[in-house]
Amino acid sequence: MAELGIGKAREPERERDWLERARLEIVAGILPVKMWLNPSWALVAVFPFLGLFPAFGHVPPWRIVAAVLPHFVNSLLAAVFFVRYRRDPLDGKGWLRVFTIFQAIVGASWGLMVWLLWVPGNALNHAIIVIPIVAVLWSNGASKRSYWSLHMLGVLPIFCLTLARLLLPADDVSIGLAVVFTLAFLCTLVVGYGAQKQTYRLLRADLANQELTAELRAARDDALRKRYEAEAANASKTTFLANMSHELRTPLNAILGFSEIIANEAFGAVGVPRYADYARDINASGGHLLSIINDILDIAKIESGKMAIDRTYLEPNATIENAIRVLAPRAREKGQHLSVRIAPDARAVFADERAFKQILINLLTNAVKFTQMAGSITVHGLRTAEGGFELVVEDNGPGIEASALDDIFLPFNQVDNRYSRHAGGTGLGLSLVRGLAALHGGKAWIETEFGAGVKAHVYFPSGNAAPTAMTEARLSA
Repeated sequence: MAELGIGKAREPERERDWLERARLEIVAGILPVKMWLNPSWALVAVFPFLGLFPAFGHVPPWRIVAAVLPHFVNSLLAAVFFVRYRRDPLDGKGWLRVFTIFQAIVGASWGLMVWLLWVPGNALNHAIIVIPIVAVLWSNGASKRSYWSLHMLGVLPIFCLTLARLLLPADDVSIGLAVVFTLAFLCTLVVGYGAQKQTYRLLRADLANQELTAELRAARDDALRKRYEAEAANASKTTFLANMSHELRTPLNAILGFSEIIANEAFGAVGVPRYADYARDINASGGHLLSIINDILDIAKIESGKMAIDRTYLEPNATIENAIRVLAPRAREKGQHLSVRIAPDARAVFADERAFKQILINLLTNAVKFTQMAGSITVHGLRTAEGGFELVVEDNGPGIEASALDDIFLPFNQVDNRYSRHAGGTGLGLSLVRGLAALHGGKAWIETEFGAGVKAHVYFPSGNAAPTAMTEARLSA
């Protein structure tokens, strides 16, 4: 079947051209059947007159040959037309003329057969001749379903020649056969017309399906292209961040080192005390910038799959206490109460120690940053039903709006509310938390109610055989 690439709006001329080509394809597709069916049926039609059945009358051999030969010639023509059409099917109007003329020739050949096999005065001969001709009419009604004009040119010669033979001269039997033959012909017209309409509807449905398929294929290709572009852009971004982070860390380490030497007056007094204060400010700002660069580098490593972790069994109390010491001075500055609650049945954490501390520090940094003065922050350690470890950092800060929860773990994303606008930050902390949790085979999520605080959860799966005796002994000590 011919194919047509069509956009969203179908052009009438293009649709018409496609339908014409599709109908021609149906006509051409019938030609291989004609190559063997027409001569085969012609042999069946002349078989009763080969002398084996004297009741059908005597037909001279030359007339039998003349009745069959055109159908073999037509079979050869069908083969030639089929091969040439497959080589060059573009001239639709030209091929329609060829097929029309060919169909008229085939119809005339069948009508001529009635005259050649006719034995005057033999009613049985007349009846046996009409039977295969009626079958040919029905065959045309079923097969010439794409073009009504082709169907008519195929059956009209058959009908006219056969009816003329039946009525010239007419007797009671031939008149009866003529009536039956006419009724059969009218029935084939009804069948052919219905088949033609149904074929046209099916072709239009096929065209609509092809249009939909083309649109879906185009949408798929566009989606794949955009996906590849996004992946390439993301890979370029990750590479850029990783390279730039390395390039920035080297000079920053020098700035931190020299500013610390100046601030501590390691090689002697600084002439002006204000310069030492400036050096401390430089050192503090450089340290903050270095921590941001380290976060960017870690995120880049996670996204590129180059972040390696070394999981071991960590004792929860000691590991959490070590991480809390980093944030305790900031919490005291804001008068916040910072506490730790480890469940008695909590097992050892199967995690990379550096990554676990980084997760906890990032969560505590957010909690301290967004919790108001004199607020409360609690770190929970829980045992999950699967035997893993769940870290929860809970605060009584302003909370987060539900609409912001979907994007809060994206890099460089910050929740926009009246507290966070003044808190600063880069929006990398939670993205890094989720990435590190995923590296452990775990997950991170937020539970919050706007105005009623936040619970940040991180789940760490258990190892193959998590130790319990050491941990439980330490917890009970």
